[in-house]
Amino acid sequence: MLHLLIHIVRLTFDLLNFAAKQAAKNQSLPGDREQQLDNALFTRRAISITQYIAIATKAMISDGKSIDDIKTILINRGLHEDHFEAVLNRAQQNYKKWFNETGKPTLNAFELYQQSTQSPQKTKPLVEITTHEGEDHALHFCALTDHSRYYEISGRSILQAAVNRALVNPSTITSNEETEIRQVTFARVGSNAVNPCLRVVTINQQTEAVYPYIRTELKTNFYTQHIIEWNNGDPIVEAEVDGNLNRTLPLSFFATDYAVNKHVYQTQTSIGIRLSALVLELSEANKNTNEINRQERGFWIDKKHSNKSYFSFEAVVLEIKEASIDRLSTGFVVTMKFGEGNAPLTPVIDTYISYNNIKAYNLTEGMLVKGTLWFQGEIAN
Repeated sequence: MLHLLIHIVRLTFDLLNFAAKQAAKNQSLPGDREQQLDNALFTRRAISITQYIAIATKAMISDGKSIDDIKTILINRGLHEDHFEAVLNRAQQNYKKWFNETGKPTLNAFELYQQSTQSPQKTKPLVEITTHEGEDHALHFCALTDHSRYYEISGRSILQAAVNRALVNPSTITSNEETEIRQVTFARVGSNAVNPCLRVVTINQQTEAVYPYIRTELKTNFYTQHIIEWNNGDPIVEAEVDGNLNRTLPLSFFATDYAVNKHVYQTQTSIGIRLSALVLELSEANKNTNEINRQERGFWIDKKHSNKSYFSFEAVVLEIKEASIDRLSTGFVVTMKFGEGNAPLTPVIDTYISYNNIKAYNLTEGMLVKGTLWFQGEIAN
């Protein structure tokens, strides 16, 4: 009997210890937040099979590497040996195509290969293009689910469920060759609202980027001067577009369709866009609201952030609609007017803000508000 009692005590202790470890896994400590995030939500994959083929092709054409040398290169870049044969076969097909089409090369070998495969419709970019390390969208996900909840399993699981649904039941918004942009709402996850959404960028069915998207039908004119590509993976699928809204207002926005429409952004300086924003913080402006038509309002770049698509703002609330992620992460789509009075080119923009990011006592139509937002946009086809 004593032996049985000891055995029961030990078993109870083991069960409690296991439960404690599981609970620790599900808790998010402030110092460990980065390690506990689900990187698949916002960090790009290091490399895809298509990229391995490109590496092998370049090694054959431009560098004259042998098969053994190429295998070593691919191993060092992380390719599993199970995929060697498929990658090398495709690279050799590319090499034969290059050799048959170029004959005796007068240019650099790999330049000739690129020239032989380039689409004849494509033209040289007309705007300045630079690169930036970009960001991982964690701040933007926090603006959807609330900051504290994003660093808990419940907040990340909702985002991951939406991403999985976009991959299993694709609703492709736009595509270009192997690249697709898929869009999904949080319906069936915890909300029936059409806003906000997630966009998932895939190349050859592999996820390359995930970010929030605010649906809008409002259109405006934009004049591109500069593109800042986010150099956070290969190929580049994310970028900020810098220029002027309606020729008068300096503005930069994150292009939610850049993965597919980068050629349009690079070659057409005048485009129609659908501009929206994710509000990171909102409060009531301390001004005389009886004279708001005579007070200057609008937006200006927020220097607290390294990327150019963050702006401080003052605006008038025109319309408020409830739009939540689920019952715990609630929010609103708020249509706001930026600028002075009723000028014809005064921008009117749809924004999304979570309930916890509203620092005003009561948000009402006609209120003059201020805060910080992240602009995003897409070509208005």
